[in-house]
Amino acid sequence: MTQEKGYQLHFSQSDAVLKDVKGRVQKFKKILSILQDFCPDIQSLICLDIGCSNGIITSCLGSHFSMAIGMDIDQEAVQYGKIHSLSPRVQFSSADSMALPLRDNSIDVVVCNHIYEHVPQANQMMDEIYRVFKEGRFCYFSAGNKYAIMEGHSHLPMLSWFPKPLAHLYLKFTGKGNFYNEQHFSLRELRQLVEKFRIHDYTLSIIRNPEKFSATDLIHPKSLLYKGAHLRAPYLYPWIPTYIWILAQK
Repeated sequence: MTQEKGYQLHFSQSDAVLKDVKGRVQKFKKILSILQDFCPDIQSLICLDIGCSNGIITSCLGSHFSMAIGMDIDQEAVQYGKIHSLSPRVQFSSADSMALPLRDNSIDVVVCNHIYEHVPQANQMMDEIYRVFKEGRFCYFSAGNKYAIMEGHSHLPMLSWFPKPLAHLYLKFTGKGNFYNEQHFSLRELRQLVEKFRIHDYTLSIIRNPEKFSATDLIHPKSLLYKGAHLRAPYLYPWIPTYIWILAQK
């Protein structure tokens, strides 16, 4: 995979998940349910989707906001989004999340969906998100946990736990690749990353009520997994695979 300044370029060409329309639409439903729970009236707002890749989620967001803007450094993915979404309420731009080409206080809602681990300087990206916020607005922030048992991209146990040199060897040994690009943070590090913001934590609410938040594809209320997670999740919080937070200005 081509890299430049620590970025994973052309990521959409190598990750089949991003081409899974059904899966991306399901992800959109989760995002929308949380956004609307936090702020029921979003129709008049402008939404920025950072790391939008091929724009499937961005295009869906355009049906619920006055404008949805998708930005990604992956030029092929952005071009795909432009071709396949002809709505006047959806725009795409090739841009660096660490230097957003937007005015201060110009965006109502930011969607940052599993992006931080792909960015060379995640703190710089969060500074940019904070900068482009309008006063009183918010960000949907989903973040993979370094100490999740199963690494979300390569689906290898505890891959993100290892130092980079060992992680690279682990990938090679298992035939999953040659270079482990992602840089995941622990819960403590994630809280430091977003320290400028007030956190509204939806993680446990989603586990407790997956139907409300369109998450039954991950945890079904009638499954044994749900029964166990529902009871143990508060005690296992530092090892939950993904955190879902709404970030607002303090």
